[in-house]
Amino acid sequence: MDMSLLASQPALVALGFTPIEASAYAFLVQASPATGYGIARGIGKPVANTYQALQSLRHKGAVLVKGRGRRQWRAVPPAELLARLDAERVARVAEAGRVLARLRPADDDHGVYTLESREQALARFRDMLERARSVALADLFPEPLAELRPALERAAARGVTVAVMAYEPARVRGVELVLRADGPVQRERWPGEWFNLVIDGTEHLLCWFGPGAPQATWSRSPHLSWIVHGGLWSEMAMAHVTSGIAEGIATAELARRLRRFQRFLSPRAPGYRRLRRPVRSTRRS
Repeated sequence: MDMSLLASQPALVALGFTPIEASAYAFLVQASPATGYGIARGIGKPVANTYQALQSLRHKGAVLVKGRGRRQWRAVPPAELLARLDAERVARVAEAGRVLARLRPADDDHGVYTLESREQALARFRDMLERARSVALADLFPEPLAELRPALERAAARGVTVAVMAYEPARVRGVELVLRADGPVQRERWPGEWFNLVIDGTEHLLCWFGPGAPQATWSRSPHLSWIVHGGLWSEMAMAHVTSGIAEGIATAELARRLRRFQRFLSPRAPGYRRLRRPVRSTRRS
């Protein structure tokens, strides 16, 4: 079989073609029109299997056929095929979204789950920001910060109070940026990408993708998430104070900065209220 046909197989299989369908379509892109027998010889497959693949491709709208006896097969132009497949994919995703929107997700799962890839972790980070209602604290190395900046800015524009611990100077519209003075040291200590997020004190994501085994965990445990929230807030507050001391700022100004930063530890955050609810109920009883 032509090596170019073999090279095209994985990309076409990813679109839902079988390997033999992928080979037949790729062959026809280069050699249309052709008979079923000619295609079978060209891709090195049995004639019966090739005809079955051609019929399947016809139903998928990937090939055209003419004649009744010695039929000739022609590939639909790749640009036309890909545009139609993309439109169908978009329609399927939209329909799935409408169906799933009618389901009510369980929200009482407090387990800690592992995420398998950087892409999955970044998608979860963006999704969490979309769901944030009051406050979001993030801890981001420069690379993920650049990639996630639009999602952070959208959350801030929506009225969410957003603060980010950064490791080198950056600008993020509407976001309180706290620069770690030891950012270069931390990046050398942790080679790779570090990005963490906690929203509303109710849900958190902790990720490090670097040499060796990557670490990425997510949980909706109010208890664990509020601890993460408090810990990240404390780190940010300390960075504020440390940078102020290095700048020679007066004690009164340092205290003012710290009071202003208190809004990121608001007792009105959903996670704090949820955590306190059973305590208040016990006291009333």
